[in-house]
Amino acid sequence: MKVNHAQPPWAVDLFGRSQVDLVRDRLGQALVDMQENARAAQHEGDVESNHPYGWTRWPGSYRQVARQFEGVEGATVFKPNGFPFSLVHFERGLLYPFRFATEDVSVRQAKLPSVGPFIRELFTFAPKPRQGSLFDDEELSHGRVEVRPKLAALPEGTRLVLIPYACNPHGLLKPYWGVASLLDEQGSLDWLVQPEPLPLPATPTRRRLSAVPQQPTTPELVSFDAGDQPVPILFARPDVDEKRDVTPLTEPDPIEPLAHEDDEN
Repeated sequence: MKVNHAQPPWAVDLFGRSQVDLVRDRLGQALVDMQENARAAQHEGDVESNHPYGWTRWPGSYRQVARQFEGVEGATVFKPNGFPFSLVHFERGLLYPFRFATEDVSVRQAKLPSVGPFIRELFTFAPKPRQGSLFDDEELSHGRVEVRPKLAALPEGTRLVLIPYACNPHGLLKPYWGVASLLDEQGSLDWLVQPEPLPLPATPTRRRLSAVPQQPTTPELVSFDAGDQPVPILFARPDVDEKRDVTPLTEPDPIEPLAHEDDEN
Protein backbone atom coordinates (compact mmCIF):
# COMPACT_ATOMS: atom_id res chain seq x y z
CA MET A 1 0.00 0.00 0.00
CA LYS A 2 1.47 3.34 -1.07
CA VAL A 3 1.64 6.00 1.65
CA ASN A 4 0.78 9.54 0.63
CA HIS A 5 3.33 12.05 1.94
CA ALA A 6 2.79 15.77 2.27
CA GLN A 7 4.37 17.67 -0.60
CA PRO A 8 6.77 20.40 0.57
CA PRO A 9 5.97 23.78 -1.00
CA TRP A 10 9.55 24.24 -2.20
CA ALA A 11 9.43 20.86 -3.98
CA VAL A 12 6.10 21.70 -5.63
CA ASP A 13 7.63 24.97 -6.81
CA LEU A 14 10.64 23.22 -8.35
CA PHE A 15 9.11 20.04 -9.77
CA GLY A 16 5.37 20.67 -10.05
CA ARG A 17 2.71 19.03 -7.93
CA SER A 18 2.32 16.07 -10.27
CA GLN A 19 6.06 15.27 -10.21
CA VAL A 20 7.01 15.64 -6.54
CA ASP A 21 6.16 12.05 -5.60
CA LEU A 22 8.01 10.73 -8.65
CA VAL A 23 11.19 12.59 -7.69
CA ARG A 24 10.94 11.61 -4.02
CA ASP A 25 10.32 7.93 -4.79
CA ARG A 26 13.17 7.71 -7.30
CA LEU A 27 15.62 9.36 -4.93
CA GLY A 28 14.69 6.89 -2.19
CA GLN A 29 15.11 3.97 -4.58
CA ALA A 30 18.49 5.27 -5.74
CA LEU A 31 19.82 5.39 -2.17
CA VAL A 32 18.54 1.90 -1.37
CA ASP A 33 20.23 0.56 -4.53
CA MET A 34 23.45 2.39 -3.63
CA GLN A 35 23.45 0.84 -0.16
CA GLU A 36 22.74 -2.65 -1.49
CA ASN A 37 25.63 -2.47 -3.97
CA ALA A 38 28.05 -1.04 -1.40
CA ARG A 39 27.19 -3.73 1.16
CA ALA A 40 27.67 -6.44 -1.49
CA ALA A 41 31.11 -5.00 -2.30
CA GLN A 42 32.03 -5.02 1.38
CA HIS A 43 30.91 -8.64 1.73
CA GLU A 44 32.85 -9.77 -1.32
CA GLY A 45 35.94 -7.81 -0.23
CA ASP A 46 36.23 -9.96 2.91
CA VAL A 47 38.53 -7.45 4.61
CA GLU A 48 38.57 -5.85 8.04
CA SER A 49 38.41 -2.25 6.78
CA ASN A 50 35.33 -0.60 5.24
CA HIS A 51 37.22 0.46 2.14
CA PRO A 52 35.22 -1.70 -0.34
CA TYR A 53 32.01 -0.20 1.04
CA GLY A 54 33.30 3.37 0.75
CA TRP A 55 34.76 2.93 -2.72
CA THR A 56 31.41 1.65 -3.97
CA ARG A 57 29.14 3.97 -2.00
CA TRP A 58 30.68 7.29 -3.07
CA PRO A 59 30.36 6.94 -6.87
CA GLY A 60 27.26 4.80 -6.38
CA SER A 61 25.24 7.67 -4.93
CA TYR A 62 25.65 9.67 -8.15
CA ARG A 63 25.36 6.68 -10.44
CA GLN A 64 22.15 5.36 -8.93
CA VAL A 65 20.44 8.77 -8.94
CA ALA A 66 21.39 9.14 -12.60
CA ARG A 67 20.02 5.68 -13.42
CA GLN A 68 16.70 6.48 -11.78
CA PHE A 69 16.20 9.51 -14.04
CA GLU A 70 17.57 8.21 -17.33
CA GLY A 71 14.80 8.37 -19.90
CA VAL A 72 12.44 10.34 -17.64
CA GLU A 73 10.79 13.17 -19.55
CA GLY A 74 12.07 16.53 -18.35
CA ALA A 75 15.26 15.07 -16.85
CA THR A 76 18.79 15.75 -18.08
CA VAL A 77 21.66 13.50 -16.96
CA PHE A 78 24.99 15.22 -17.60
CA LYS A 79 28.59 15.16 -16.42
CA PRO A 80 29.89 18.65 -15.48
CA ASN A 81 33.25 19.51 -17.00
CA GLY A 82 36.00 18.02 -14.83
CA PHE A 83 33.62 16.20 -12.48
CA PRO A 84 33.99 12.38 -12.51
CA PHE A 85 30.29 11.55 -12.10
CA SER A 86 26.96 12.55 -13.61
CA LEU A 87 24.39 14.84 -12.03
CA VAL A 88 20.69 15.12 -12.73
CA HIS A 89 18.74 18.24 -13.63
CA PHE A 90 14.98 17.67 -13.48
CA GLU A 91 12.45 20.42 -14.16
CA ARG A 92 14.00 23.24 -12.06
CA GLY A 93 15.95 21.09 -9.61
CA LEU A 94 19.67 20.18 -9.69
CA LEU A 95 20.04 17.04 -7.55
CA TYR A 96 23.15 16.60 -5.40
CA PRO A 97 23.50 13.60 -2.99
CA PHE A 98 26.12 13.50 -0.24
CA ARG A 99 26.78 11.57 2.98
CA PHE A 100 26.77 13.73 6.09
CA ALA A 101 27.30 11.09 8.79
CA THR A 102 28.02 7.44 9.46
CA GLU A 103 25.73 7.28 12.52
CA ASP A 104 22.35 8.50 13.72
CA VAL A 105 22.72 12.28 14.12
CA SER A 106 20.43 15.21 13.39
CA VAL A 107 20.38 16.40 9.80
CA ARG A 108 20.53 19.93 11.22
CA GLN A 109 24.16 19.12 12.00
CA ALA A 110 24.83 18.03 8.44
CA LYS A 111 27.98 19.42 6.84
CA LEU A 112 29.41 18.89 3.41
CA PRO A 113 32.48 16.61 3.45
CA SER A 114 34.60 19.33 1.83
CA VAL A 115 34.25 22.73 0.20
CA GLY A 116 36.18 23.04 -3.05
CA PRO A 117 35.70 24.87 -6.33
CA PHE A 118 33.02 22.46 -7.52
CA ILE A 119 30.92 22.86 -4.36
CA ARG A 120 31.19 26.63 -4.65
CA GLU A 121 29.90 26.41 -8.20
CA LEU A 122 26.97 24.22 -7.19
CA PHE A 123 25.96 26.67 -4.50
CA THR A 124 25.62 29.46 -7.01
CA PHE A 125 22.27 27.69 -7.62
CA ALA A 126 21.36 27.85 -3.90
CA PRO A 127 19.38 30.65 -2.21
CA LYS A 128 21.28 33.51 -0.59
CA PRO A 129 22.03 32.75 3.07
CA ARG A 130 20.01 34.49 5.75
CA GLN A 131 23.16 35.13 7.73
CA GLY A 132 26.78 35.91 6.97
CA SER A 133 28.58 33.37 4.79
CA LEU A 134 31.78 32.87 2.86
CA PHE A 135 30.01 34.36 -0.16
CA ASP A 136 29.75 37.73 1.60
CA ASP A 137 33.34 38.33 0.57
CA GLU A 138 33.34 40.11 -2.77
CA GLU A 139 35.99 37.76 -4.07
CA LEU A 140 33.75 34.77 -3.33
CA SER A 141 30.35 36.22 -4.18
CA HIS A 142 27.99 34.38 -6.52
CA GLY A 143 28.85 36.67 -9.37
CA ARG A 144 32.60 36.08 -9.00
CA VAL A 145 32.57 32.27 -8.92
CA GLU A 146 33.52 30.95 -12.33
CA VAL A 147 31.03 28.20 -13.19
CA ARG A 148 32.11 25.49 -15.60
CA PRO A 149 30.28 25.48 -18.96
CA LYS A 150 27.81 22.62 -18.52
CA LEU A 151 26.64 24.02 -15.19
CA ALA A 152 26.47 27.54 -16.57
CA ALA A 153 24.26 26.24 -19.40
CA LEU A 154 21.51 25.07 -17.01
CA PRO A 155 18.19 26.92 -17.39
CA GLU A 156 17.66 30.13 -15.46
CA GLY A 157 15.79 29.52 -12.23
CA THR A 158 17.57 26.20 -11.51
CA ARG A 159 17.76 25.48 -7.77
CA LEU A 160 20.23 23.17 -6.03
CA VAL A 161 18.43 20.34 -4.18
CA LEU A 162 20.54 18.64 -1.53
CA ILE A 163 20.07 14.96 -0.69
CA PRO A 164 21.97 14.36 2.57
CA TYR A 165 22.03 10.84 4.00
CA ALA A 166 23.68 8.96 6.85
CA CYS A 167 24.84 5.40 6.29
CA ASN A 168 27.41 2.76 7.11
CA PRO A 169 27.95 -0.88 6.06
CA HIS A 170 25.20 -1.93 8.47
CA GLY A 171 22.41 0.27 7.18
CA LEU A 172 21.03 3.37 5.47
CA LEU A 173 20.04 5.53 8.43
CA LYS A 174 18.66 8.95 7.59
CA PRO A 175 18.06 10.15 4.03
CA TYR A 176 16.62 13.62 3.48
CA TRP A 177 16.12 16.21 0.77
CA GLY A 178 15.88 19.97 0.94
CA VAL A 179 17.28 23.36 -0.02
CA ALA A 180 20.06 25.11 1.90
CA SER A 181 22.75 27.77 1.66
CA LEU A 182 26.47 27.24 2.27
CA LEU A 183 27.76 29.19 5.26
CA ASP A 184 31.48 28.56 5.65
CA GLU A 185 34.59 26.68 4.60
CA GLN A 186 33.70 23.84 6.98
CA GLY A 187 30.64 22.98 4.89
CA SER A 188 28.04 24.26 7.37
CA LEU A 189 24.56 24.63 5.90
CA ASP A 190 21.71 27.03 6.48
CA TRP A 191 18.50 25.14 5.63
CA LEU A 192 15.79 27.19 4.00
CA VAL A 193 13.20 24.96 5.70
CA GLN A 194 13.40 21.79 7.77
CA PRO A 195 14.83 19.00 5.52
CA GLU A 196 12.19 16.42 4.61
CA PRO A 197 12.79 12.68 5.25
CA LEU A 198 12.91 10.55 2.12
CA PRO A 199 10.69 7.46 2.23
CA LEU A 200 12.59 4.31 1.28
CA PRO A 201 11.32 1.27 -0.63
CA ALA A 202 11.50 -2.10 1.07
CA THR A 203 13.71 -3.73 -1.58
CA PRO A 204 16.42 -2.68 -4.06
CA THR A 205 15.69 -2.51 -7.76
CA ARG A 206 17.43 -5.83 -8.34
CA ARG A 207 18.95 -8.16 -5.81
CA ARG A 208 22.54 -9.12 -6.36
CA LEU A 209 23.88 -12.60 -5.66
CA SER A 210 26.68 -11.81 -3.25
CA ALA A 211 28.42 -15.16 -3.73
CA VAL A 212 28.00 -18.10 -6.06
CA PRO A 213 27.11 -21.18 -3.97
CA GLN A 214 29.63 -24.01 -4.18
CA GLN A 215 28.42 -26.58 -6.64
CA PRO A 216 28.26 -30.24 -5.53
CA THR A 217 31.01 -32.41 -7.00
CA THR A 218 29.78 -35.85 -8.00
CA PRO A 219 31.72 -38.31 -10.14
CA GLU A 220 30.51 -38.37 -13.68
CA LEU A 221 28.95 -41.69 -14.65
CA VAL A 222 30.16 -42.80 -18.07
CA SER A 223 28.39 -45.45 -20.13
CA PHE A 224 30.46 -48.33 -21.53
CA ASP A 225 29.66 -47.20 -25.09
CA ALA A 226 30.27 -43.49 -24.48
CA GLY A 227 33.89 -43.53 -25.66
CA ASP A 228 35.28 -42.84 -29.10
CA GLN A 229 34.61 -45.48 -31.71
CA PRO A 230 37.75 -47.31 -32.88
CA VAL A 231 38.89 -46.57 -36.41
CA PRO A 232 39.77 -49.71 -38.38
CA ILE A 233 43.13 -49.72 -40.08
CA LEU A 234 42.75 -50.36 -43.80
CA PHE A 235 45.51 -51.57 -46.10
CA ALA A 236 45.46 -51.29 -49.87
CA ARG A 237 46.07 -54.42 -51.98
CA PRO A 238 49.52 -54.61 -53.52
CA ASP A 239 49.63 -53.45 -57.16
CA VAL A 240 50.99 -56.81 -58.33
CA ASP A 241 47.95 -58.68 -56.94
CA GLU A 242 45.56 -56.32 -58.69
CA LYS A 243 47.38 -56.79 -62.04
CA ARG A 244 47.36 -60.61 -61.70
CA ASP A 245 43.65 -60.57 -60.73
CA VAL A 246 44.39 -62.44 -57.52
CA THR A 247 41.32 -62.93 -55.35
CA PRO A 248 41.49 -60.78 -52.19
CA LEU A 249 42.02 -62.67 -48.98
CA THR A 250 39.76 -61.80 -46.07
CA GLU A 251 41.81 -63.95 -43.70
CA PRO A 252 45.47 -64.89 -44.05
CA ASP A 253 46.46 -68.56 -44.33
CA PRO A 254 47.64 -70.02 -41.03
CA ILE A 255 51.41 -70.25 -40.69
CA GLU A 256 52.66 -73.68 -39.90
CA PRO A 257 55.28 -73.43 -37.17
CA LEU A 258 58.67 -74.99 -37.84
CA ALA A 259 58.86 -76.34 -34.29
CA HIS A 260 56.46 -77.25 -31.56
CA GLU A 261 56.54 -76.55 -27.85
CA ASP A 262 57.10 -80.24 -27.02
CA ASP A 263 60.16 -80.63 -29.30
CA GLU A 264 63.30 -81.24 -27.32
CA ASN A 265 65.46 -79.52 -29.95
